[in-house]
Amino acid sequence: MAGRLVRRLVAAISFAASLSFAAASAAIQTDPLALFQTMQRAYDEGTAKGWPFALALRYQSTVFDAGRTYALFSATDPHYGDVATAAVQVATEAHYDALLNDDASLWYVREAAQWVAEHGDSESAKKAAALYDKILSGEADPATLAAQAEDDAKADAAAFRRDADSLVQIVVADVRAYNLTNDRTYRSLLLLHAAESAMPLTRLPAGEGAQLFGVVDGALRGGGFSETDRFEARLLDRRRRATPRLQAFGRSTLPNGAALAVTAPADEYFGQMGMSILEIENRLKHINFMLDYDYGNRESDPAMNVVNSI
Repeated sequence: MAGRLVRRLVAAISFAASLSFAAASAAIQTDPLALFQTMQRAYDEGTAKGWPFALALRYQSTVFDAGRTYALFSATDPHYGDVATAAVQVATEAHYDALLNDDASLWYVREAAQWVAEHGDSESAKKAAALYDKILSGEADPATLAAQAEDDAKADAAAFRRDADSLVQIVVADVRAYNLTNDRTYRSLLLLHAAESAMPLTRLPAGEGAQLFGVVDGALRGGGFSETDRFEARLLDRRRRATPRLQAFGRSTLPNGAALAVTAPADEYFGQMGMSILEIENRLKHINFMLDYDYGNRESDPAMNVVNSI
């Protein structure tokens, strides 16, 4: 599925890029040819390797990068819409998700979706309107945003035949949905999905891995968890004990030197606000997320607190 998707997209984006790059004005500050070449390399690598999920995400990011160049420096270019249309198609068929995305592209995806919904052909406009409505509904309601992340992660896992990185994204979705809503349903889903024998936990990002095993340790202590939660936590704890790389997520299980090589010890706090290393990471994600919602200078004080802690 992923291979067919990107083969369809590359023709459109390559054509749009070649036209736009040839017509681009001197106002474009980022070399458009370099952007196109980066996008082409990402496409070629994905094709050569059969389009695993990680490379599909990389290609998606290069398409968004090209689109952001037009949006920022050449929004009046006559071929702006070609790139925006391709970006909407990538976002739609590769299940773009605001909560799961890590490349700060939300503002552009929103802009591209709005433009194509208003100016695109009927089929593209329909996709763009659905994408735009999805983004707005997630912005308006954290519970909706969390549910979207769960649905999109599962859809990607199915589309990419449950390859390792697409499976890991389900656990990432659980962590972020729980962080966003504090809904214990997502905490239970986190334990359920992570405990699957096929889940490649060693590929988890450090932040989400640490939070997963923080939940595991909480469940092992008992209070507020169901018996099913505790059963899955015991499975995960046994797996952690048998897998040295997973022990990095539970820092107290490592010798001090090894723990420091991974991240700061869990009982150390930094800066005037006394932030833990995990809180620093979460605050950075939150600041980035709010900047996508045009909070601008209102995020300057929180950003300076993080700088102080770092």
